[in-house]
Amino acid sequence: MEDCMKKILLRVVFLSLILILGTSLAFAAGGRDRGVHLTAAINRNPSTEEFKALTEIAADYSRANPGITVEITQYPEYEQVMKSRMAANDLPDLFSTHGWSVARYSEYLEPLQNQPWASRLSPAIKPVITNSRGQIFVLPFDVDSAGVAFNRDVLDKCGVDPYAIKTWDDFMAACEKIKNAGFICIDIGGAVQDDWTVGNFFDWVAPSFLITNESRNYRNELKNGTFDWNNWRPVAQMFADFRDKGYLNPDYLQGTWDNVQARLGRGELAFAFFGRYVITGAKQTNPNARYGFIPIPSLTPSDPPTLATGENLTLGVWKNSPHKAEALKFLEHLSTPAVINRIAQYGQNQTGLVGPGYGIDPGDLKESFDFIADTRGFPYFDREYLPNGMWDSLCKTGSGILARTMTMDQVIQRMRDDYNTLRSQQ
Repeated sequence: MEDCMKKILLRVVFLSLILILGTSLAFAAGGRDRGVHLTAAINRNPSTEEFKALTEIAADYSRANPGITVEITQYPEYEQVMKSRMAANDLPDLFSTHGWSVARYSEYLEPLQNQPWASRLSPAIKPVITNSRGQIFVLPFDVDSAGVAFNRDVLDKCGVDPYAIKTWDDFMAACEKIKNAGFICIDIGGAVQDDWTVGNFFDWVAPSFLITNESRNYRNELKNGTFDWNNWRPVAQMFADFRDKGYLNPDYLQGTWDNVQARLGRGELAFAFFGRYVITGAKQTNPNARYGFIPIPSLTPSDPPTLATGENLTLGVWKNSPHKAEALKFLEHLSTPAVINRIAQYGQNQTGLVGPGYGIDPGDLKESFDFIADTRGFPYFDREYLPNGMWDSLCKTGSGILARTMTMDQVIQRMRDDYNTLRSQQ
């Protein structure tokens, strides 16, 4: 009897274990049925055409690949959020690197030089996104090669030929004509939320004072920590001169990025120190205006004008993503000409990949593209020559100049202090 009871008990335990195991397997299967959710964070506002396009592309991809859902997202204060998430080692499956794929993000990203599309990298962007070991970490949708955007209709009314501008003296002379004709020369979005437009001014102007002249420059000093920040004074003073001469928008302390685009489109603004995406935005206001762009002027006639070059829109894969294989597959889908061309077209940029099928239609900007064909390019000043974190210094000291809350001596001291502090932290 006792043996019989033991056999019955063992059967009950055995059946219970089978039931528990079966339930666990069913639950796991149910988890798999819910599929993989990929998050791709990009540094674009949801109102931009790039964000909308990638959202649509992700939705199409999700429908074509049952079990995989791709979400395109954006973080307010993108850079600060990404710094926090890097510190916590909790990153999105894919994310944009906003110019810092090698210097800042490479230790968190999956190397991509062996991906099928890597051999098609544009020669214009490949050196920018390649580290000393030949590794790359992002898919570049386009190449940022920025100059000075303009509204040709405004310049014609002012008697200014943009393609004749070679130096900052030429540019200042053009601004005097523009101001006297009742137009805005340069628009700065000085409102707190858009003070990045102030930083842009220095990224455009500083290289001609400090970097681009082959016979006299401070490239080594800026990189090795011996730069004398008194050499920054002429750069900062030029910004104050633009303010004092009346070349900026009258509301420069409250101006916004949206204002910049709209005024360029409405024919109130002549020049804008941004990439060609500002022209894309201006066309939303007035698609019939004539637009173009020129290289960034130089300080002296012996130094030719230049372009600011670097990453624009990119995506890399977090190396610790639990869905790395799926993320790499989605990235491969994004490397196709249909996607690359579509994204590059919005910013009127060269495509990040080249070869059969790749390329944009320059449309009414063909004259400008032809004009810059042989122009030298230099990496964005803050990305190449300043320690990580000094972009904020450019924005804040520039805002201090605009508001007259900082003297030139205070600006120089702040830049020196931030430079030394941030270098010591790297």
